[in-house]
Amino acid sequence: MNAPTPRDEQHQPFLAAGRTSDEIELAQFDGGRAGDRTPDLHYAQAQAKPSPFLIGVALLITVLGFTINTEATAYFEDVLLWKKPFATLYITHSSLALPWICHVAYLRFKNRHIDYRVWVREYNNQLRGSISTIDAYVTDGPKLVWKRRGRLGGPLDFLATAMAIVTLVLTVSGASWFLSLSLTTPADLTAIYNCSTFFAAAFSVPLLKEKLGRLTIVAVILSIVGTFIIAYGDTTAEHPLNDGSSGSQVGTSRLLGNLVACVGAVAFGLYEVLFKKWACSSRPMSAEASLPLTLAASALTGVYTFCTLWVALILLHVFGIETFVWPSMEVALWITIAVLSGSISITLLVVLVIWTDPIFGSFANVLSVFFVTLADWLIFGLSPSTAAFAGGGMVIVAFSMLTWDTFAVKKH
Repeated sequence: MNAPTPRDEQHQPFLAAGRTSDEIELAQFDGGRAGDRTPDLHYAQAQAKPSPFLIGVALLITVLGFTINTEATAYFEDVLLWKKPFATLYITHSSLALPWICHVAYLRFKNRHIDYRVWVREYNNQLRGSISTIDAYVTDGPKLVWKRRGRLGGPLDFLATAMAIVTLVLTVSGASWFLSLSLTTPADLTAIYNCSTFFAAAFSVPLLKEKLGRLTIVAVILSIVGTFIIAYGDTTAEHPLNDGSSGSQVGTSRLLGNLVACVGAVAFGLYEVLFKKWACSSRPMSAEASLPLTLAASALTGVYTFCTLWVALILLHVFGIETFVWPSMEVALWITIAVLSGSISITLLVVLVIWTDPIFGSFANVLSVFFVTLADWLIFGLSPSTAAFAGGGMVIVAFSMLTWDTFAVKKH
């Protein structure tokens, strides 16, 4: 039997005798997974996107949570007179760890038959695997994580460092929100914070490499005009008290409060984009598969807040800037309502950001305008002014244009 010549090997290097390359079909390779025993359902669940129904439910709960949080906070600050903005910020942001704790407790109960140490190792490995699929982990990881010479930071190091920066941005936004809430009305504050949607769109260009269409640019300009109308169009309006005297306990310094809210809107838009960049897998993932990383990243902001900002509380108390007073039982009840609703809504907001994008996630803030305005009228008796309607309408129209342009571009 003659050995094959080099020329024959070059023509048919991997074919059995008597077979040609035309007889090989892609179906024989099983999609490139020959020898892979992983069930097909695993890949389908990992790559399936969240359903529109699930996204809608999350959006509805987020809107209701923001509305309840805004009105509950305004009630115990303006009516019950427990005005401790920084203490409220500290409690609310620290509570962001609660959804993650509940999720981990559920997972542990679900897998209680597995040894605890094995389960913890598997959970950590799952987190590391999810973080490794983030593009920013490769591009920004070496710059964000500081290690001694000769050592490299791992996925968990990257997430911890990135979320520390995100926590700082969220703290600036939250401090502005709570401070402005004690100065302006909840409806004005919510309307101005809707501009975080457009700042998120602006930050998405350099940070997420997204392109803005013409409608998006027009929408940004229109939103800024609407914001100024809300902020300056009705700053001298007075709302009567229940006893008939002039003035009001709610929204007595609207101009200053609205300006502070604008700063918070910028910071919140940046927070959404940074969270999307540093805590979102670059691969398609199902809703269930994306939750561990999302909740863990959000929980880190709560842990950082709880472990650091208590120092600022003590300094504010010592210097008399914000003297801490233990709340009464009634105030504590409303604080609990505000904290739980805020924790749920902020966590679901970042979940929406991960499932969709920062622009759609901010849609919860836009929808909450109508609910908060209605609550203002029912609870505080504050009738919306013409300027609030005009500016709010411009914000809604601008967001509609932005949403249309964004999803049309993505569709094509």
